[in-house]
Amino acid sequence: HIPVTQATISRDIKDMQLIKVPAGEGHYRYSMPAEKQLPATDKLRRTLITAMKWGEAMDNFIHLALLPGTAAAVETLIEQLDDQRIFATISGDASILIICRSAKYATAVLAELEAMVG
Repeated sequence: HIPVTQATISRDIKDMQLIKVPAGEGHYRYSMPAEKQLPATDKLRRTLITAMKWGEAMDNFIHLALLPGTAAAVETLIEQLDDQRIFATISGDASILIICRSAKYATAVLAELEAMVG
């Protein structure tokens, strides 16, 4: 049992950007907007197009330079890919360090990220 208030629930619904959708028979339920339901790859592509400045690989590391304030969101989307070539990610405010399991993987992952940007 976790005690919560209506204000807490309302704030969380707003923070999660949930919307009411018809559930049939006059009932409604909360759901993510259609854009939020996109596959992680599509969300990452959309975000990288506007946020990524450049990327560079060195050994099994990738450094992504991004617009200020976007690194945490991009890092989360990269983690949602559940790409087994990626060992870990570390983000700051405007950059991400992606640690891959090998230099070969780092080169391939960076090429895929750059291809998303175009």
